[in-house]
Amino acid sequence: MINTYKILIVDDEMLIRQGIIKFIDWEKEGFQIIGEAANGQEALDMIKQTPPHIMITDVVMPIMDGVELVKKVKELYSDIEILVLSSFEDFEYVRSTFQNGVVDYILKPKLNSEDLLKTLNKIVGRKSGSTIKAPHKSIAIEDIMKRLMQGYDVDDNQNIIKEKFPYHNYSLLKLCIRHGERYSLNWDTIIEKLTTYFIDIHSAIIIKEKSAVTLLLNFESSKSTYIKRKLKEIALGHFLTQPKMIWLLSKEFDSINHIKSVYEDHLLKIQQYLFYFPDTHLLIEDELPAEKSNTQEFDLNHFIELFKDRQFNISLEYMENHVNCLASQYTKDSFEFTSLLGNIIFNMLVTLRNLKYDISELEKKKYNFLKNLTEALDVHTAINYFNLFLDEIKALIFSNKENHEQANMQKILTYIAEHYKESLSLTELADHFHFNPSYLSFYFTNHHDEGFSEYLNRIRIKKSMELLEYSSESISTISEKVGYSEHSYFSKVFKKITGMSPSRYRREYGYHNEKSF
Repeated sequence: MINTYKILIVDDEMLIRQGIIKFIDWEKEGFQIIGEAANGQEALDMIKQTPPHIMITDVVMPIMDGVELVKKVKELYSDIEILVLSSFEDFEYVRSTFQNGVVDYILKPKLNSEDLLKTLNKIVGRKSGSTIKAPHKSIAIEDIMKRLMQGYDVDDNQNIIKEKFPYHNYSLLKLCIRHGERYSLNWDTIIEKLTTYFIDIHSAIIIKEKSAVTLLLNFESSKSTYIKRKLKEIALGHFLTQPKMIWLLSKEFDSINHIKSVYEDHLLKIQQYLFYFPDTHLLIEDELPAEKSNTQEFDLNHFIELFKDRQFNISLEYMENHVNCLASQYTKDSFEFTSLLGNIIFNMLVTLRNLKYDISELEKKKYNFLKNLTEALDVHTAINYFNLFLDEIKALIFSNKENHEQANMQKILTYIAEHYKESLSLTELADHFHFNPSYLSFYFTNHHDEGFSEYLNRIRIKKSMELLEYSSESISTISEKVGYSEHSYFSKVFKKITGMSPSRYRREYGYHNEKSF
């Protein structure tokens, strides 16, 4: 009688394959998953290498579907039992399609571990005459590591664990090729050499990939400093590998049962930090540098308001200071960082278009820029792409092509910003700049997408909002300070722009002990 039945899973949906693999303790039930394939052709290639006893297959798949796969398997490997997973409600269609050679069918939407095991045990009962039970035999340390990483309990194997890992301190060490590099390394040779550097330190591979390998280190507490010192010698001196090799060391932990959580919650996070450390070859979790303090979040709306008012130098300085600060905030998700840069550029272009700048050339380059930004492998590359595009925007803003009219408009806006507290009128503004009032009204609206009165009110109300938030002065005093001689008119304009009265605004956002009028 066969002790363990080998199973191959064939389904183009990864979630289905992973669900079948993870939700059953296969070893305990007397089975072994020997592989998974996304289509019939992959399955045939695997079967040539290692024929399974049972194949679980989907029907609808790319390249080679389940119908063709079953036909070929039955022609070439008649002893393989086949279980079909079907998404079709009509089982009769599935049965008539396969005709014979399929031992049973399970409807995908009703697939669960209990029914699947029941069906598999029926299959093995047909082969051997009895239901298979889990074999009782010793388990290799590699299998224990695999089970720990899958979240299984390994209390039954404590003797094996203690023999392999006699100390109370653990760390995870990941060796990986920096993302984007295209070369392979012989991990077995590297690990073999590594053991010659680490004296009295026990280790085991827990995950091995093409571009990375993760080790569990077990050591006495007194060896902690020694391990870090040796890693610095190896990583920074490139004794074992090429310079583009990265070494990541997790925090220490005191129980092997924490291996899965430390890997997922710590080691993988350190690996994400590499975006912000493109020149680093070693990251040790408890020796990460302090992040620069960022006391205030970047206010994109404030930046765009300044930009829209043509206060370009102030807005650009505000934005660039924040971007430089964010570039050192390595715990921030890299996608969040590059998305912010892309969002800034997008909003700047929209604002420039509304300000009547010719951005046609920049629009042509925009999507290539956003693509490069999204694909940037590190923070330096992302900022370089950002600065290149920003330089083109600056060249447009400050170029001679936007000369006389833009310069005049900037002077008008600056004058308003300096004199908004006074009883400023369109006539007074026209006299100051030697314009006809009617022409100035047209000129202002044409170059700023809003009339003079609307713009002046917006500037005044914006300043009054700041005073209501941070000043304890009465509302009537504030209205006079921002250029309104009549308190009632001020309140009317304030409510029109903000949607609430000045007193309500102060109650919600500023001083609660407002003075009476």
